[in-house]
Amino acid sequence: MKPIIGLLAEIDDELKCKVKHTYVHAIELAGGAPVLLPYVEDAAVIRRLVEGCDGFLFTGGGDIGPRYYGEAMRETCGTPTPARDTLELALFAEAVRTDKPILGICRGIQVLNVALGGTLHQDIPSEIDGAIAHRKPEEDPPLHEVNVLPGTPLALIANGARMTVNTYHHQAVKALGAGLQVMATADDGVIEAVYLPGERYLRGYQWHPERLVESHEEHLRLFEEFVAACSH
Repeated sequence: MKPIIGLLAEIDDELKCKVKHTYVHAIELAGGAPVLLPYVEDAAVIRRLVEGCDGFLFTGGGDIGPRYYGEAMRETCGTPTPARDTLELALFAEAVRTDKPILGICRGIQVLNVALGGTLHQDIPSEIDGAIAHRKPEEDPPLHEVNVLPGTPLALIANGARMTVNTYHHQAVKALGAGLQVMATADDGVIEAVYLPGERYLRGYQWHPERLVESHEEHLRLFEEFVAACSH
């Protein structure tokens, strides 16, 4: 039976929820059954949603409120969506409590990190000297390479010590959350992938592998690994 994967959605000011089809397609290709999780507030409902899913994909989107990692908002930070922040942090805590597999993509890796007590660079260009372009104009090929750390789960999936990724972000992990370890970095030192060592499945990728599953086999394998963990 295909595992049910709960997708954390984008939430607008009217509390409408949506998710890009690329996430759905990637989960389907990897053998999972994706479902869109709506905005809810009741803790009992959140517990029931977590109970009904085999794993969770935290998708991309806008910036997290810096108050969640103890910082004042800078002018370069995007406008947070408080409803999304509240739901995702609550659902993450419940997913961890029940030991359900978790995958975070783009904003998702940042949510994972903040939920575990880490911090973020609110804006890479204004905070990191010599940073490469992590948010490229649409007309430019939005690709660069990352350095994959040996001995990490990503090293078992990548085809070597370097991996081609896409890049659409202006924030990134700064101080790591409790227990997290780095799996990959960009040439400028920006953290691009993290994991939680041990039996619990928790992975985070700063790029968008769901957009590369048709053209780069190793990115599909990231989802296959996740779905396999959700099948146990």
